[in-house]
Amino acid sequence: MSSRNFLPFGLLTAFLILTIACNTASDAWTNFTKCASNACVKEALAVKDAFLKDPKTTLGQFTATYEKGDDHVIGWLYLLRDSVLLNEKFSPTADRVALQQQLVEAARPFLDDPKLSEMAKSVTQEIENLAILAETEDGVLETITGTYAYEQNGASGTFKVLAVGADSIRYALEIFGPAPAHNQGMMEGFAKINSQGVALFGTSEFGGKCNIEATFKGESVVLKTLSGDDATCGFGHNIRADGAYNRSDDLDPFRAEGGDPAPANLLGRWKSTQDPKSEIEITDKEYVDIYDGKTLERNLYAYFKTCPKDCAPDTQEPCLRVSAQDDMCYTVLFADGKTLQLVYLGGTGKTLTFKRK
Repeated sequence: MSSRNFLPFGLLTAFLILTIACNTASDAWTNFTKCASNACVKEALAVKDAFLKDPKTTLGQFTATYEKGDDHVIGWLYLLRDSVLLNEKFSPTADRVALQQQLVEAARPFLDDPKLSEMAKSVTQEIENLAILAETEDGVLETITGTYAYEQNGASGTFKVLAVGADSIRYALEIFGPAPAHNQGMMEGFAKINSQGVALFGTSEFGGKCNIEATFKGESVVLKTLSGDDATCGFGHNIRADGAYNRSDDLDPFRAEGGDPAPANLLGRWKSTQDPKSEIEITDKEYVDIYDGKTLERNLYAYFKTCPKDCAPDTQEPCLRVSAQDDMCYTVLFADGKTLQLVYLGGTGKTLTFKRK
């Protein structure tokens, strides 16, 4: 009578479950990489399910794809972000927040893994900081974006506002005094806003503290100077921001005009090879300068497959036009998803090299 070797039932069951899980993850990722389109939401969701079920195997697939030089992982993260997590039509806010937490928790155990840490960090960094709760309790941030105008007794002004993240606004204030002097005042930056629609902003650059309160209600915003005068606020003589500004439109006042869709291999956070404290982050809308972990400046940008003549009249290379106080243009010399090389047009011509963080 011949003897046969059998696996214990428990080990056999575990082996079959592991095999099925690996095959499921492999099939989902293969299907997504073949799809390779912004319309691949169904395939992206299948990868999400596989990742939550077996994060180790899925992170291994991410790593193998990344090491080949393909940018499918970046594409999956941005598709998951824009079409699912930040898409209020996809599911209720509470469900999307719960999914965000599940994805981060699934990746977290592998942050120190010698083989999987880079992909685990990519998932956590991209997903964890998403402002899914972009609207405050009474929906203020959903409704305040736009340009507000003021005109009274010959004086006029505009207050441009863009809701940014969960509790912040970007603003630009411009005021003009009456004739004959036509003195002016300007101020711009970022400010926190609370759930009652009140934001505080100001400056201390002109020898004192200038604090201005902005209270949003309906189609208007009321500006009130809490401290400082025209000099400490950096305004011209007898210029004050105070008054009721009525909204003239609800468009993004800082939008970058023109351009082409930015390729996925540009998007993400990048660390300078020349100065490890210097970083930039490029989202689908914003170009962010960061130094020593602190955000220095955040501006909208436009990407062009062929650089426009107002940036570089003698080049056919792609470029970025950053909409700052003075527009800045950067030629994109090289971008493969791992390394990014830019040249500031109008500068020294030095190549700025970054590695994906």
